[in-house]
Amino acid sequence: MIAVTCLNGEHFSVDPDHIERIERRGDTVVHLVDGTHYVVASDFEDVLRSIAVHRAGALAARAKLVNGYAATPTATRLARRAAALARAVPDRSAAQD
Repeated sequence: MIAVTCLNGEHFSVDPDHIERIERRGDTVVHLVDGTHYVVASDFEDVLRSIAVHRAGALAARAKLVNGYAATPTATRLARRAAALARAVPDRSAAQD
């Protein structure tokens, strides 16, 4: 979400994925995909910069995920894998007794 301020002073957030286009007609007008539009106090470039920062943050957050889950340190992953393998393979020394 990006924060914007309308010319009337109203503050709110907009999901950048719902922005269809942004116009510069003296004032900056943000058009959403549902047909609504807002005249915002921010400059055209400031709105674009906010969208770019939002998307960069989202990409950085996604890059930290592995298969949809938060990445864990290598040592933790290896310890979990070893524990799972130990549970999956029966203890042969107990079977030989």
